[in-house]
Amino acid sequence: MQIINATTKEELAKCFEVMRELRPHHSLESFLTAMKQMQKEGYRLLYLQDNAKAVCVAGYRLTTTLYDGLIIDFDDFVTLPGFRGKGYAGQLFDHLVAVAKENNIKTIHLNSNHQRYDAHRFYLNKKMKIIAHHFRIEL
Repeated sequence: MQIINATTKEELAKCFEVMRELRPHHSLESFLTAMKQMQKEGYRLLYLQDNAKAVCVAGYRLTTTLYDGLIIDFDDFVTLPGFRGKGYAGQLFDHLVAVAKENNIKTIHLNSNHQRYDAHRFYLNKKMKIIAHHFRIEL
């Protein structure tokens, strides 16, 4: 299965249905607008297809931090419900681990909403550790 880097408007639109599972507050228009800006800031969106339909997406950035140096930082990672348990997320995750190793990146980070228990099981099975709490204030 080929991992595709979504760069064109058409490829991004193809990913929207999957991303809507994680980010339901976006319309296609607001999603495409955000993607255009995020890509300028280094955001990358990878996806896998099943019969020409995007079924799993992983959005990430390469970020440099004082605490870990250069990291892969997941913003978004989701599979369509009907396609979960078929190995798509594992393939994308393993691809990003390989990207990290090729670039001498020592850590991969992600935030996951507290109620996403199935996702948490997946991350723990991939040897990720819970290392922090994420705090936010809405202004």
